[in-house]
Amino acid sequence: MSELRLATLDQRRFQLHDTALPGLAGQLNGLDALCRTLGVTPLSQFVDITALEFAEASRLLAEDADTPPRTYPETGLPWGIEDMDWFPISTGMITLEALSSHLQRNRPRELAGADRGQLLEALAFCEAQLRPLETEGGQFHLAAGH
Repeated sequence: MSELRLATLDQRRFQLHDTALPGLAGQLNGLDALCRTLGVTPLSQFVDITALEFAEASRLLAEDADTPPRTYPETGLPWGIEDMDWFPISTGMITLEALSSHLQRNRPRELAGADRGQLLEALAFCEAQLRPLETEGGQFHLAAGH
């Protein structure tokens, strides 16, 4: 996985945000270790790999496929809302806020050499997008892609 992007779902309104989160993708193992230290759900638990699975299946079936894949109107993607894994925003916010707060005050050994500014920026972006949807009972995931 080389890229993570935030995806949100509020009722049946799906949004895959354009902003790539390379800091989170590149430091996922260290962030997970820090999450365990902080006692919150590891960030990788919120990753959805539907795009990676679809790309692999398409690659394997490429020689058999003469027609392009269908696109789902709700997502604009070759897969639908139900094909993806979704998580409560309220649960994700606990992890995001704990990581952000800790990184603002500390230089954790789990993230030695990481660009803290980039990580804090990515966490702040996710929090800003998710916060308005949290009270609505929205869902989210971090979409993995190439």
